[in-house]
Amino acid sequence: MPFARYATALALAATLGGLAAVAAPHPRSAGAAPRPGPETPSVLLLTVDSGTARSRATVLVCGPAGGLHPDPTTACRLVARVDGDLAALDVDPGPCTREHAPLTVRAVGFWQDRPVAYAQTFDNRCALRRGTGALFDF
Repeated sequence: MPFARYATALALAATLGGLAAVAAPHPRSAGAAPRPGPETPSVLLLTVDSGTARSRATVLVCGPAGGLHPDPTTACRLVARVDGDLAALDVDPGPCTREHAPLTVRAVGFWQDRPVAYAQTFDNRCALRRGTGALFDF
């Protein structure tokens, strides 16, 4: 397994393990189901891969906003706007150059109490920025 993939998998495992520990119910409420909302932390592992340069990855935590993302508040607002359905993001539709420099982005994790698995390839950085705003801007 290449080092970048190993490091990404390790970061995701550590983040999700930490989230599970934080979100675990207290013994007195063991029968209660987790409630979605601000009390339910959300975590996403975000990656950007250009195919030529090294992949980049970061962790976004929402509820409260944090993690390693450079602008977690804006990124969390974007995800909240589509209720975790990243395929529904269309932040700033408009024209971009026809430069062919594809970028593949991925997001895996949990939004509220639902799993998220998203992957999309954009023609270039402009198309990525217009489609996802600050979410993959790291």
